[in-house]
Amino acid sequence: MMANRKRKNSFLLLQLFISFLALFFFVGMNLKKFSHYFKPLHYNYEKIWVLDLDLTKVPDDQRLKFSNLVKQQLKNVKEIEGISETNAVPFHNWGDEQKIEYNKQVTKVRAFAVDEEYEKVMGLEMLKGRWFNRSDSSLYTKPVVITKDLAIQQFKDIDPLGRKILIEGKPAMVIGISETFRENVSAFAEPGFFIPREGVATEFLIKSSKAEDIQLMDEKVRKAVMAVSPDLIQIKQSISLSLLKKYAHKLDYMQLAVAFVVFVFLVINVFLGVSGMFSYNIAQRKAEVGLRVAMGANAIDILKQFLGETMVVTTLGIFPGLLIAINLIALRYFEPYMDVYYGTLGILISALFLYLLMLSCAVYPSLKASRIQPAYVLHED
Repeated sequence: MMANRKRKNSFLLLQLFISFLALFFFVGMNLKKFSHYFKPLHYNYEKIWVLDLDLTKVPDDQRLKFSNLVKQQLKNVKEIEGISETNAVPFHNWGDEQKIEYNKQVTKVRAFAVDEEYEKVMGLEMLKGRWFNRSDSSLYTKPVVITKDLAIQQFKDIDPLGRKILIEGKPAMVIGISETFRENVSAFAEPGFFIPREGVATEFLIKSSKAEDIQLMDEKVRKAVMAVSPDLIQIKQSISLSLLKKYAHKLDYMQLAVAFVVFVFLVINVFLGVSGMFSYNIAQRKAEVGLRVAMGANAIDILKQFLGETMVVTTLGIFPGLLIAINLIALRYFEPYMDVYYGTLGILISALFLYLLMLSCAVYPSLKASRIQPAYVLHED
């Protein structure tokens, strides 16, 4: 009976196939992103102020001097407890991608160029070893602090402390291991390392208990910068890290809202299309239903028949999509945005949702068909 209706069900099967894959991508990726909101960042952002300078008007040979003068002026502000030069600003600027080599294996990871004060200013959690200091700058081999996930990825069960690695072909030695490091509360942790920064600093992280007092901090910071050179130095950004976090969240919410609108649009279209198709198909089978009722079938038997057919059609529709989803997960095609756990969870939720959606579409037409009077139908035919 199902085979005879293959042509009628082909469009429905295609709808189910596309809907399953769309749901799988939406659920799997957003589940992992949502789970990050409940994971700790392993650093503090509440008492941090971000200062980003533009030194393009300053002569090249004077930029380092001006940068140091700005830092010294900031240290003289009584509300400021610590200053760090860095290219790793959470919610804003997240380091660079560099190649590291260990045991002849080359991997691209995230590199964070920071100074010796970064750990204290950010309250970064250290798991093992130590942070680098100024005396390390005299060594030929650069000192690096690697994140926990990089330690697991590269060294497995071996203690990384004291091990030598190559960073862009240059020798470096692991002196410490920090906790995982994430750019945003919604971002996944990227394996990476911290290395002493070199050159002119234009970005500063300022630790202050007054960081949430935006008017006060902005006034104090601008006054300190302008004391060096109001004509040559420009401030690109002067803002609390908490506000940057809020702006980053707004972007996340916008992306989620767009994805949710697409998801709702898909569900409504599938529901309306499937409901109409079920109503039409069942209306065309009145004679069949009437004959079954005349032969002794009751309303529950008719309901079971149509709901059973719905389950079979749903299974046939999502099965090809299920095979594709399993292969994508096995190949780790969407990592790090979707791993095996959340991919599997995405498959289960998507399949369950479509089964429930299809059953909800079929219930009313099936109930209507189960109440058909055989005498009326057979008289019509």
